[in-house]
Amino acid sequence: MFKRAIVASDFSKESMALVISSGGLKGFGTKEILLLHFWGTLDLLGVDTFYKPTVYEDFEKNLQKQKSILESQGFKVETRVLEGLSASQVNEIAIDEKYSLICVGSDRHIFGSMANELIHNAQSPTYIFKYSDGKSAEEYDRQKLSEGVADHVLFATDFSKNSEIAFNYLIKMIPLVKKKMSIVHIQDEYRISPYLDDKIDEFNRIDSERLEGMKKLLLEKGCPDVEIVLKYGSPSSQILKSVKELSPQMVIMGSQGRGFVAEFFIGSVSHNIARQSPVPVLLIPAKRQ
Repeated sequence: MFKRAIVASDFSKESMALVISSGGLKGFGTKEILLLHFWGTLDLLGVDTFYKPTVYEDFEKNLQKQKSILESQGFKVETRVLEGLSASQVNEIAIDEKYSLICVGSDRHIFGSMANELIHNAQSPTYIFKYSDGKSAEEYDRQKLSEGVADHVLFATDFSKNSEIAFNYLIKMIPLVKKKMSIVHIQDEYRISPYLDDKIDEFNRIDSERLEGMKKLLLEKGCPDVEIVLKYGSPSSQILKSVKELSPQMVIMGSQGRGFVAEFFIGSVSHNIARQSPVPVLLIPAKRQ
């Protein structure tokens, strides 16, 4: 599905966990990986110019170590070091060199700005791998599935055009999901209350029919089991609550929902899920004009 992937990496334990586990990329059908490191991370760390040559040696060793780990898992790996720390560079490489997936380890510190920028600006599907503190390399290795990407995935939809695009990816992923897909839609209380409270029953009826239609299509396409969930409240908090309750191994959703301008200023639902989800998140971008 994603034969060529970019892994945007750094010195962090989150990035190393992504490399050790390969983030489940084999399940996506990935064969080739471009392993990117960013010289700009040293500036974020506050490394003095005098010490940079020495630190750069460690930088190169870390890069080669990560390359060797990925190669030992059967991937064809190319490495590249970029100046600065810009998601626009990653986007350009993905588009110009036809990489179909961008992967990044979830890091609240060094790599946070890169992950945030990728979430907001990615023009290719973006996979945010989640590191579990204290988990050993052996535990990550046992976590890998011999086939597919997960036993259970959660798909969050707001019925926007971007969600339709993401749903088409979900259909393609049916052979990669072993047991179950859950489709979750949240009636956004901030859009409904107080002026449309009397319409909630009608909205629930309409959206339940939409969800049933999506469930029927997934089952017809061969999905083993499909669960639909319709809730009312804050989309971000209710989706995260559903992740906790349903225990999926991955969340899939569009990176841009309804009301792009509002999302840009207050922080999109997808951004919140990508930051706070305890499991990996695959964000599918809208088509850019």
